Amino acid sequence: MLNLFVFPPPDAPQLPFVSVSPSAEIVEGSSVNLTCSGDANPAANYTWYKENEDSPKAVGPVFNITDFRAEHSGNYSCEAQNIMGRQNSTLHLSIVSVLDKSTVIMNIIRLTLPAVMLIPLLLLTLWSRKKKTLSSTCDPNERVEVIELDSGVEYENVSAVAAAQAEDMV
Repeated sequence: MLNLFVFPPPDAPQLPFVSVSPSAEIVEGSSVNLTCSGDANPAANYTWYKENEDSPKAVGPVFNITDFRAEHSGNYSCEAQNIMGRQNSTLHLSIVSVLDKSTVIMNIIRLTLPAVMLIPLLLLTLWSRKKKTLSSTCDPNERVEVIELDSGVEYENVSAVAAAQAEDMV
């Protein structure tokens, strides 16, 4: 019996698929894995490049960046190549700015300190206005005259006088 091995015809790599883990926006100081994969016969070799840099950043399907910094941001290309040809795919990585605790605390202080300083100023202003109002209505050296009324006898007399005056006018 004759055994024939049939090999698929060679072909150039297909457009490689690139992915990033954990995500395309990376927190400063974290680790990032770039992965490149695709179909090719024979199997493709993968090379990673960063935009505007001539030398490769990594060789192989996975490119790991540890301690990601702002200078790592930019476009990265994965080149898949075999004897039949080459294809490139690109992805963009950008850093997400994360405020450290001291920056957050300083911002809170900057916002609350003026408000806290205004409260005593407001209280002092209200107190001085109240004091000024009281002093303008009553002079401490001025004698205050107090009028006391009896049980209402005067009121009866006043109304009787008013009634008598009304009768006289008629």
